[in-house]
Amino acid sequence: MKVDRHRAVEVATDAFRAHGISEADARQTAEVLVSADARGKHSHGLLRLPRFVRGIEHGNVDPEGTIEVVAERGGAATISGGSRLGPVVASAAAGEAMDRAEEFGVGAVGVHDSNHLGMLGYYTDQLLQEGFVGIGITNTEPAMPPYGGTEPVLGTNPIAIGLPTDPAFNLDMSTSGIARGTVLHYQETGQQLPKGVALDAEGQPTTDPEAALNGTILPFGGTKGSGLAIAVEVLAGGLVGAAMGTDVTGTYHTEDPCTKGDLFIAIDPEALGVPDFGQQASAFLTDLTGGQPAAHVDEIRLPGQRSIERDRTVTRVEIEDDLWNEVRSLANDL
Repeated sequence: MKVDRHRAVEVATDAFRAHGISEADARQTAEVLVSADARGKHSHGLLRLPRFVRGIEHGNVDPEGTIEVVAERGGAATISGGSRLGPVVASAAAGEAMDRAEEFGVGAVGVHDSNHLGMLGYYTDQLLQEGFVGIGITNTEPAMPPYGGTEPVLGTNPIAIGLPTDPAFNLDMSTSGIARGTVLHYQETGQQLPKGVALDAEGQPTTDPEAALNGTILPFGGTKGSGLAIAVEVLAGGLVGAAMGTDVTGTYHTEDPCTKGDLFIAIDPEALGVPDFGQQASAFLTDLTGGQPAAHVDEIRLPGQRSIERDRTVTRVEIEDDLWNEVRSLANDL
């Protein structure tokens, strides 16, 4: 069904408020989730809200936790999220990265003791809108084997890169062939997975979302996706004082404590001696997208271009009927 965007935010806010979350944290998290639905990234939209609530009910979210810098030197810092809701902590970390980039040219901020942050590209979008190059990475519960392996050791470990350009460029991708949230969305909507992205618990290829959730998701591009996933695991985990590999919990099974980490980097182009970077990059991207499209596509688009345009114009969001009823129930709105 189509739901008025403001109505979706209000009901989602009420759902968090009904479970002990402050008005400010509830609304901020609701905005992040509904933004994902507006962009068509339903795997990270309101579909996640019941899992967030489950984490709250199990005591893995601290509504009054303190977000604080626990280590710093120059443009680098690490934040403890105090087990607050992930979108609240991630927004604070992105803000800290921008503050340090304004002072030092580059801000690199690690995060531990947080929770699932929703759509990673939301935060690089925040950075690029303020004129920074933004980079974000995060690790997640094991769902994927390294290339050549069979046991899930790596998360789907997304990477996001945003550029302060027009047209918009905001890459947001998992290092797996398909994001676990997308598998969950396929399960909820009764769809089959594409071939070649997942194995069942016996190690056999599957297109059944439930079998994939009980099995493993594969890296994209074989060794390339696997290599990126390993790098993210270490940089978003060990480098920021968070867990790695099979010690990561709480991003999917939110009844468990969340032990993953995040890393956000903001770069001020002027600090690199390129004050007109935005104009130069914009001109390049305009030429790039103005090329002759292949026969099987209508136009050449940049990563995130269409989803950002939708987010800034959409007034009604698509939500599955059963999910909307569940969110309303959690908000005592029925």
